[in-house]
Amino acid sequence: MRHSCAAGWRPGRGCGCGPTAAQQPPTPPIAMAMTPDTRPAGSDRPYWNGTAVRSRLFDALSLLLPAGETFLIETLRTWRAQSPALCDAALHDEIERFIREEGAHQRAHARYNATLIAALPGAEAVARRADRVADGLAGLGLPMKIALAAAFEQLTTLVSREIVEHDTLLVDDASQPARLWRWHAREELGHCDVALAVAARGAPNRWLRRLALVLATGYLASDLVRYTWALCRCDIAAGARRRTLLADAIRFAVGSLPAFARMAGGWLRFAISPLGPRGPLHGPA
Repeated sequence: MRHSCAAGWRPGRGCGCGPTAAQQPPTPPIAMAMTPDTRPAGSDRPYWNGTAVRSRLFDALSLLLPAGETFLIETLRTWRAQSPALCDAALHDEIERFIREEGAHQRAHARYNATLIAALPGAEAVARRADRVADGLAGLGLPMKIALAAAFEQLTTLVSREIVEHDTLLVDDASQPARLWRWHAREELGHCDVALAVAARGAPNRWLRRLALVLATGYLASDLVRYTWALCRCDIAAGARRRTLLADAIRFAVGSLPAFARMAGGWLRFAISPLGPRGPLHGPA
């Protein structure tokens, strides 16, 4: 399978890694009140995503997203304002769409997170940590921030493709959180190329982009593990058995090996050729 963005970039086309807005009916922003499953973990009612660890993994990711999306929006908006000569009309419009859709994702996850934090006070520390990291990134130079934005967007694309095309990570379509994630994933696949097009112009050093990918991967992977466990500890405090959660984590890790392998392959292809072949608006890679 080719790298998800190897087909090049055209306005509104997406990166070839999933259905684009032109290929599917538009999905309205999620406006419903998101209700995470925060009941005592020892009860018989199943978690919203099948198992405790699988559900808490997505809850942890949701807590990290609003700060990350703020970083993406501000980075692309700053580059567009400072580099008008490099941003033609087509890319300008695609950046505007990117900002609009990322803002909708941010608001939807913020509503979900507020409910989660109200029920699990320990979850607030996760959101605060993400805010601190995003604040720290604000002091970096613009080329590094652009490279990080492209890296985070590519990582999000890998997860989104798994959500849309496979049922290994997200297994329950009936719950409100699952519908939120599928809506989010489809929109990510529709605009995943925009940050790469900006990186081709604003962060032309491919080694800088590779460094950014390694840093973004380390941050996201380590914090997801830490904060998934932090939320599971909240469940333990509410009555879940530690051994049960550990066994659940092992089953989830083993069962998700195909998904991890697919994402690792996509990561490697992006690391080798961070922008893929030259597309119409990529410019020199």
